[in-house]
Amino acid sequence: MQIRNFYWYALTKPLDDTASVAGKLSKAPFAPCMATQEMSQGWVAPAPNTDDLVYEAHGAILLMLKQEKRLLPASVINDFLAERVEAFEQAEGYAPSRKIKQQMKDEVVQDLLPRSFTKSLRLPVMIMPRQGWLFVLSSSSKTADDVTAFLRETLGSLPIALMNSEVSPAFTMTQWLQQPKTLPDNWTVGEEVELVDAEEASVRIKKQSLYSEEVTAHLDASKQVAKLALLWREDIQILLQDDLSIKRIKSIAEPDDMDMPEDPLARFAHEFAVTCQWLKPLCDDLLKALGGMDKALAASQSRNLV
Repeated sequence: MQIRNFYWYALTKPLDDTASVAGKLSKAPFAPCMATQEMSQGWVAPAPNTDDLVYEAHGAILLMLKQEKRLLPASVINDFLAERVEAFEQAEGYAPSRKIKQQMKDEVVQDLLPRSFTKSLRLPVMIMPRQGWLFVLSSSSKTADDVTAFLRETLGSLPIALMNSEVSPAFTMTQWLQQPKTLPDNWTVGEEVELVDAEEASVRIKKQSLYSEEVTAHLDASKQVAKLALLWREDIQILLQDDLSIKRIKSIAEPDDMDMPEDPLARFAHEFAVTCQWLKPLCDDLLKALGGMDKALAASQSRNLV
């Protein structure tokens, strides 16, 4: 299991023990979409060749939400709806009202759903209880919201808050470009940045030095950094965003497939171990570079986490 993106949350209270969490997940297992169901979701085993709904190793816990959605393009719905509207007008001599048209649309959707294809998606959730961290391994904020909402529904509660640093990430990333010597040890600026101004107009610069005159001119015009490519410990590449989400994670030293175990479970266990090995220190270094966790959030954790 290799991480490419994540949204990062802080646990403000400890979760139940692993056995209790697994028991609650077992009451919301994944089941495929029924004929007239637009979407279905539930929990599945995160590791291959096992039925265990919770995978725990190296001080981390992994859960896996599976979603299945029926693919029903709006253009197809509109085509069938147009036929029904035309038939109504010919039969009645007038156009259907908005209410009748909506009823027609609902009927079209119900008629087409059993004939539609489905698409499934596996969405990992990684928890580090000792650190009080929860990660939704997705590049989409909406998906992260949907996953945490379903996890909250499954567990009965989910005491989390989006991770927040004491110093604004946008301010700090901007400072790193304006004053290169402020960049902490273990970090190197990459070759990609997105800059925004007060009116949210943005400019993206890629594949060039971010200490160039062009970038400096944008910074002098009061633009701030919204996304910045960084290299951590000369190994892990990330795109840090101003909401502390991280995208496009890549290890420069990723192992060749020839060196990986052939057994699917052994391969999964190896990848999970490697992930745990770098994820915690990277996040520790990132929080340190941003002045630490937001004090109010840190205080909440220290009061409630053991």
